[in-house]
Amino acid sequence: MSIVQTASETSAAPRPHASRPLIGLDLLRFGAACLVVLYHLACTAWMVPSSEAATLVGQSIPFPTLLPVSSQGWVGVPMFFVISGYVIAYSASQASASRFLTGRILRLVPGIWFCATVSFGLALLFDPEAIRVLFERYVRTLVLFPVPRWIDGVYWTLGIEIMFYGLVYALLFLNRFERLEPVILAVGVISALAWCLAATPFWPDLDRIISTRIAKLTLLTHGCHFAIGVLLWSAVRNGLTALRLAGLAICLTGGFLQIRYDAGFVGVLLGLDRSPAMAWFLYAVFMALFCLSIRANTALTDAFPGLGRRFRDLGLATYPLYLLHTFVGALAMRFLAVYGLPPAASLTGGILTAVAASLLVSQRIEPPLRAGLGHALHSVGTRLRGRGPAPGALIR
Repeated sequence: MSIVQTASETSAAPRPHASRPLIGLDLLRFGAACLVVLYHLACTAWMVPSSEAATLVGQSIPFPTLLPVSSQGWVGVPMFFVISGYVIAYSASQASASRFLTGRILRLVPGIWFCATVSFGLALLFDPEAIRVLFERYVRTLVLFPVPRWIDGVYWTLGIEIMFYGLVYALLFLNRFERLEPVILAVGVISALAWCLAATPFWPDLDRIISTRIAKLTLLTHGCHFAIGVLLWSAVRNGLTALRLAGLAICLTGGFLQIRYDAGFVGVLLGLDRSPAMAWFLYAVFMALFCLSIRANTALTDAFPGLGRRFRDLGLATYPLYLLHTFVGALAMRFLAVYGLPPAASLTGGILTAVAASLLVSQRIEPPLRAGLGHALHSVGTRLRGRGPAPGALIR
């Protein structure tokens, strides 16, 4: 999910246009996060009794009229991966290996540590699981353990993002960033071809195999989505060639097939229609708006120079919104329902509470935590560099 970006990522480049905010992408990122929020609070919270959201809400608050969209809100995650491919390529093109690594740590870790701690504290109060079990999940979350379970199920995407970051970092470290496009294109094509093969009758169980956790961590499952973002960044930077167009076509095909599998899986989980039509529609609209926002970004920032900052605030809030919405939003719904508010008001209150909490975290809590961690990393780096030439690779 490209919910984990920093404000500096669109302002760190030496190129004169690099400081221009990506207004459309910030809005799309926030919209994708809201889809995921809707999926958990307006769908699984009453349709999946074993879900974390259902446990926290504490009662069934149905929203049947929202199901056509809320049941497909999970498609916000593939959208995040596309945005991540674009923005991380954009950011890494302007950074050294050490700067990129430090930026990723400073963006990921403070938010995880704070949000996981909040979720852990709330889980102790409202989750019936044993304290030992909750503490184990909390620790696994703090150390970014790559396999379940975590204090909140939404952390499953972070391991996938980190694997993508690791691949980009490796290219920077080896001074081979110019190979980013062909490397990620290869990852995307392999992912897409796997999904194409899974759609044929020749290997009936392949879709399940390429949706396992190890397949996700090796980018086999979602590599096509990341590749779309990287290819679009390359097209903006160097032009849309026949090869890039072919790569986009292949990766988009794989992306739609991957979404079809998830739609079927979720349909079985919810006992609903397994058709991917609505998920495909949402993803297609997202892709159209994504391309439009990139093309119109210069015109938007020139016409509305004051909007960039406000939209950037929404973009930065998507990370804590994603990490906190299950606990904060579901518990807000719980208390509003207890006080007799109707379902629509409870849901609205839950979503607004989660958004308000995420804005508070992104604007008031994360910055000082990030500054403190930044100073600590700088001190460690200085000490390592002072020991001799061997650690010099850290500042390549």
